[in-house]
Amino acid sequence: MHDLEVRVASTLLFSGVLLFVAFLIYSVLYPRKVAAATGGSVAMVSSRNSDYGFLTPVARPVEWTLRQIQARVTYRTGRSSWGWAIVAATCLLNLLLLPFRILAARSGKAMRAMQPELKAIQARYQTKDHAQARAISELYGKHKVHPLSSCIPGIAPFVVLAAFYSVLQKLSELHGAHWGWITDLSRPEELPIRVLPVIMVGMQVLLGRMTPNASGDVKMNWLITFMPLFFGFMLYGQPSALMLYWLTSNLLAVGQQYWLNRRYA
Repeated sequence: MHDLEVRVASTLLFSGVLLFVAFLIYSVLYPRKVAAATGGSVAMVSSRNSDYGFLTPVARPVEWTLRQIQARVTYRTGRSSWGWAIVAATCLLNLLLLPFRILAARSGKAMRAMQPELKAIQARYQTKDHAQARAISELYGKHKVHPLSSCIPGIAPFVVLAAFYSVLQKLSELHGAHWGWITDLSRPEELPIRVLPVIMVGMQVLLGRMTPNASGDVKMNWLITFMPLFFGFMLYGQPSALMLYWLTSNLLAVGQQYWLNRRYA
């Protein structure tokens, strides 16, 4: 039973990551295909009441929140109002996601505490049989932790990230909106080396290093290093609005992870 639960948990989390990566690749390639066919530029070209597909239940509230912040809070900042609205909405969303990160941190702490006993059981039973599965299930019961409890909370941030990604791609109001050194949030930075993607990769690597590995698997270090580089490569030519959101989210996540590490070390 334990092996089945672990497989289900791993499949759910890995499927969520794969779906987001597929969504990311589609989001990068499809606008370029449309631009090539129409002779236009690769920019955010949608408007209100956009169809977000299966992400609609999450994307519509995100779009409403972003528009409300821009209309009621940041509009006084002029042309940069949409940039600050993205920053403010990102802060709000990360605050809403904090309970999921707390659940994952608490579960990770319990999983790390039981690793010595788990390895002892695996060493005692050389083969994966019913006796080993029963002993492992009793160990999980003793520590009051479930294999799924550390994986399910990790899916929520991916769903919100994909939803926000979709919303920012479909906001026509971002055309010509600037923020700081960025002259148009609907386009990539007009710099020899784009600042936001580079900082984003660095923050992503830092966040991965700060996040405890509940299983203690050293192979995860390769994934922690590779995935930010992959995301940086895929997002390097994306509109600045998307990078502003992701970078702000990573900065907040680093701060939250620092607090979680001190509390649930």
